[in-house]
Parts: sequence; C-alpha cells; structure tokens
Amino acid sequence: MRRRSALAAAALAAPLALAGCSSSGATAAPAAPATPVAHAAAAPRISVSGAYIPLPSLPDMAAGYFVLRNDGDEAATLTGVTSPQAQSVSMHESTASTMVDTPTVRVPAHGVVTFARGGRHLMLMGLHPAPKLGARVDLTLRFDDAAPVTVQATVQPLTYQPGQSG
Repeated sequence: MRRRSALAAAALAAPLALAGCSSSGATAAPAAPATPVAHAAAAPRISVSGAYIPLPSLPDMAAGYFVLRNDGDEAATLTGVTSPQAQSVSMHESTASTMVDTPTVRVPAHGVVTFARGGRHLMLMGLHPAPKLGARVDLTLRFDDAAPVTVQATVQPLTYQPGQSG
C-alpha cells in the first residue's frame, strides 16, 4: 500500500513539474542578471579634500598635501597624479631619515589616506608659472579601479597647518 501511494504522488507531481518547464513564459520568473546590480554600488567612491601646496622656497619645485576618502565598498589604488602646471608629479613617503618613491597608494574601502607633512606627499617638479600665495594648482589623481578626480590645491603660507586658524 505504501508503494502504491508513493507511485500515485509521483504521478500527480509529474504534470506540475513539467508545467514549470513550459515555454510560454507567461508565469516564468525573470532570469537573474549575470552580474548583480548591487556590484555597481560596491565600486570605490573617491573624494579629495584639503588640497594645498605650501609656498615653495624654490620656484619650480613644491610639495602637495590632501586627504583621500573612499566611501565605496571596494578598495581603490591611486596610480599617479598629473598637473598641467608641472612637468612631473610623483608620490613619496618620508620616514625619519629618507624619502621613498611610492608608485601606488592603496585607499581601503570606507577608508581615509592622508598626504601630510612628515609622511605621504606629492613632489611637483618643473612648476610653471612659479606658485604664488593664494594661487591654485590643478591636480588630477588617477586610479586603476576608479574614475580620475581633479582638484585645485591652494598655495598656502610655508607655515600653514590644516585645521589651525591664523
């Protein structure tokens, strides 16, 4: 008897299963996209703030500082910086006794990376015209996994310290 009930249940279920394979598509659920839409929201979202250049003592060379923020769900990698006012721009990191060239800088997801005195900084070489107090220098930051970001760094007094007035 138990075997007969199982066969009857299978016989009733077969037409229902085959109806689910119908080619009419009227009741079929839409296919999921190959790449989830949520993935686009996970991309890095980069912003730059506080960009400044201390008034340089040499007319064609200066340092640059700023804060990078990534509000995205994935890390971003800063691969270089350019400026129409400089022949070259390179990224460095100062230690107690040396200055090291850093070709890339990783910005973690939901993280902040600061370019500040005594640490990470830009070196702008071949500046033209020579920076003057209050002038603005265009900087374009390029990433290998996010869109470029262009900011204007303001030339500040040599002794300028962000967050301090006067």
